[in-house]
Amino acid sequence: MSGDEHQPPPPPKVSASDLDCFTRVCNASVAMFGIGSIIGAVKATWAEAPLTIQRGQTLAAVRNTGSYMANSGGVFAAVGAMYTGTSCLSKSIRGKDDFWNGVYGGLAAGTVMGLKAKKVGVAVGAGVAFAAASASVDGTGEKVRGDGLFDDNATPGRVYFPYDEIKK
Repeated sequence: MSGDEHQPPPPPKVSASDLDCFTRVCNASVAMFGIGSIIGAVKATWAEAPLTIQRGQTLAAVRNTGSYMANSGGVFAAVGAMYTGTSCLSKSIRGKDDFWNGVYGGLAAGTVMGLKAKKVGVAVGAGVAFAAASASVDGTGEKVRGDGLFDDNATPGRVYFPYDEIKK
C-alpha cells in the first residue's frame, strides 16, 4: 500500500473571471489601496516629512506620511473599484465578455480622477486615457508579442481579440 492512495485531490484553479462582481471589486480595491499607499509613502518622503524630522517633529512626520498614504490609497482604491465594478456590470448587462467592458471600465475609472481634481476636463481626459489603455491591453490579447519579423516561425502570431477564440 503506497502513500498516494489517501492524498486529497488538488484544489480547483480559480481565475479572476470565475469570481462574482462583489469579490472582484473588493479584491481590486484592496490591491489598489496597497499600491496607492506605497506611492503615498514615496510622495511623503519627497514632501514635508524629511523637513519635519529634521526639526525634531517625528510624530508630525509620521502623521503626515500616514495622511499621504491614506489619500493616495483611497484614490487608487476608488479607481480600481470603479474600473472593476463597471467592467463587471457591463459584462453582466450586455452578456458579452469583450474588450468594450474594459473600455467602459476605463471611462468610469477616469471620472474618479476628474472628481478628485474637481475638473470636467480632467475627468474626460483621464477617462479616455484609461479606456484607451484598457482597449490596447485587451486588443492585443493581454500579450506583447510580434508577428515574426523574419517569418522564421520563432515568434507566434499576435492574437488581436482573444474573446473570439473558442476555449477548448
